[in-house]
Amino acid sequence: MMIRLPSLTMVRPLAPTAPAFPRVEAAFHAVESTLRALGVESPHTLRSPQIVEEALEGISALDGTLVILDPSELRAAEIDLEETVADERSGGALFLSLPNPSEMTARRVRYRDLAGASSAFAFVEDGKIPAGFGRFHFVPRPRSIRGWRVLVADTPGFRVAVISRPLPQGGFIGLWTGNEDIVDEVSSALRELALDAGHEVPASAAPVPSLMGIASERDVWKQAADLRGLREVREGELREIARAAALRGVAMRRERAAAASKAKAPAA
Repeated sequence: MMIRLPSLTMVRPLAPTAPAFPRVEAAFHAVESTLRALGVESPHTLRSPQIVEEALEGISALDGTLVILDPSELRAAEIDLEETVADERSGGALFLSLPNPSEMTARRVRYRDLAGASSAFAFVEDGKIPAGFGRFHFVPRPRSIRGWRVLVADTPGFRVAVISRPLPQGGFIGLWTGNEDIVDEVSSALRELALDAGHEVPASAAPVPSLMGIASERDVWKQAADLRGLREVREGELREIARAAALRGVAMRRERAAAASKAKAPAA
């Protein structure tokens, strides 16, 4: 079932004087150039994105990034991000910018819940702050991203961005990315905007959650080495226990055999 996203087809892209997110712009340009080379004018009408995906293989600007051309897939990616933030409730920050304000209003209950799981920031037009969003903080949306859909989770162990923007001829390009550089670029820019608006914003989250002494990738590898060492020690102990049990079993069988032989022997 296709899900209509009016903002993707009704909002025309604006032409900012400078890219809002240079790395994201590079990724978008790579996809747009590929679409032109393939002669694909309306990617959202493709029956399958396979031809585009194959043509995009190996492009460095898209490392750690999936391209989305179908509205239902885009919304599925956004919902997955939202549900992960809501389920994990690990803090961090959530950034949201939707071109169509009515879409955010329609999901008020869900977004209010997300604001209870993370520090949540929504970028809206000046003077158009919606009501009933609980702890959500509202930030003036810069002109450079006014036509884009942006959803970023900067939470411990889950740093993901889903970004899309419309194409002049219709349709859109969406990017689902866990690329650390791209997520850093987008979340840092949005964090600065929120700080400038007077909000308190959490610092960038760790790539992995701070669980059981893990606060960085180095800690992950250290704990893995420690556990490997403990496993080897434990395996050695288990081998010794098994060997001792086997020897004890042999001894007990010999003792039983000797006792049986003695019981059968005639009295002198």
